Amino acid sequence: MKNNSRRNFLQGGLAVATAPLFASVAIADEPCTPAEKPHTVLTSADTPYVGVKIIDTDSMPWPPASGGLGWNSKQLYGSDDRTSPHLVILRVPIGGPGGTIHYHEFHEWAYWLSGDFVNNEFTSPYQRVGDFQQFREGTFLDRPPHSLHGWEPGRLDSQVGGTCLIMEEGGKSVSVLPDSQGYSEEFKKVKQWSVPRIIETLSDIHWERDAQYPSREGIFVKRLVDDQERGFRATLWRLEAGWKGSQAPDFARAYYYKQAHQFNYVLNGDMRIQTYAAPGNKAEIITVGKNFYFERAPMSIFGLADNVVSDSGCVWLEVTYGKGASIPNIPIEDPIYI
Repeated sequence: MKNNSRRNFLQGGLAVATAPLFASVAIADEPCTPAEKPHTVLTSADTPYVGVKIIDTDSMPWPPASGGLGWNSKQLYGSDDRTSPHLVILRVPIGGPGGTIHYHEFHEWAYWLSGDFVNNEFTSPYQRVGDFQQFREGTFLDRPPHSLHGWEPGRLDSQVGGTCLIMEEGGKSVSVLPDSQGYSEEFKKVKQWSVPRIIETLSDIHWERDAQYPSREGIFVKRLVDDQERGFRATLWRLEAGWKGSQAPDFARAYYYKQAHQFNYVLNGDMRIQTYAAPGNKAEIITVGKNFYFERAPMSIFGLADNVVSDSGCVWLEVTYGKGASIPNIPIEDPIYI
């Protein structure tokens, strides 16, 4: 067992965790950077398999975000190099503005965790009054490249501030407003402007039993995106309080992907997950709770606990790419069960 101080930190920092559960976790030192060590674990793995990365995001600091807008961010995936994919939690201050009207040459998705933020939508680079959009808790955004959006001076700002989980797949952003930071007349070469899909998941879409697997008991789902052509899927899952893996063994069973990459964020409740260093090895059991992030890279083995998975119930967001962490236009493969 490595790095007992980090294991003890997680034991003390998560109210729903119990010592016997965390006592089974192997903490890997080498794959973690010094900044990650206080709040991140990487479960053990035997080559060619890799560990599952787990972050207690509440224990992360709030360094300033780039852009000079007074925002802060917590980096969960990727690096400070904004030309490559990166997943962060953004914190917007009360009354905080966004960037003026612009577009990205890359895809991004986001889920609003708390509070509110205003980011209006446009259909033309010459439009100056856009469709008003106030993102609040539960708003999910699927924004394709060349989607015009931005903050407008003189219109409603963020009322209470807030936080947002957002993946930017990396690349260039272009402002279409003269004299604004990032302005370029490259926008005149764009032949087609796109529109995002924005879902108010707390009010406009209901929990339902999984019609694909009607035998599953105590599991509810909200399917946000399921796009095999792009190789991108986003799903909200909910487990009832006291849910056991035996109620739906096919859902709880551990599996891995050879090339797909998956990102998970716990929105509320608690859940016990099981990871494996390799098929046939003993499971490592970890209890995660609200605002915990767990990531399964290709060749990482993950499942749910065999007995009680959630004491109080659990809701989490699961986002899967067919390959990498940007739209690959490769279908998401079937899982390989162990």
